[in-house]
Amino acid sequence: MTDVLTGQDFSMNDFSGKVVLMETMAEWCSTCLQQQIEVKKLQGLINNSKDVVHVSLDTDFHEDAASLKEYAATWGFDWYFAVAPLEVDRAPGNLYSAEFMNPPFAPMLFIDRQGGVHVLPFGIKKAEALQSALTPYLAP
Repeated sequence: MTDVLTGQDFSMNDFSGKVVLMETMAEWCSTCLQQQIEVKKLQGLINNSKDVVHVSLDTDFHEDAASLKEYAATWGFDWYFAVAPLEVDRAPGNLYSAEFMNPPFAPMLFIDRQGGVHVLPFGIKKAEALQSALTPYLAP
């Protein structure tokens, strides 16, 4: 995938040994925006920990890298944003739940340092709830 903010290619494997918070989203999704605002708050709660990587995957095939870059910049979001290629787009839905294909459900999961996947509850998760979910996995 390509991070629309930097133009750098990346894969989830690049973040081995870190905690990766991943969401599927769309620019038009107001629930997604509310969730991303909570993620921005989370960054402050965990002191912008370099051990946590956040990835937002745009799953709307009508949206493109240029509009996604503008969206992220407009809101001041500074984590990985990528337009999900078709094979990546379908993977979370096939592996975990079809709800991952519906951005208004605010689907999120995180991958711990050992590669274990933890699906978070659907709906908007407050920054403090995300912090509580991630903290046990941030210990060295």
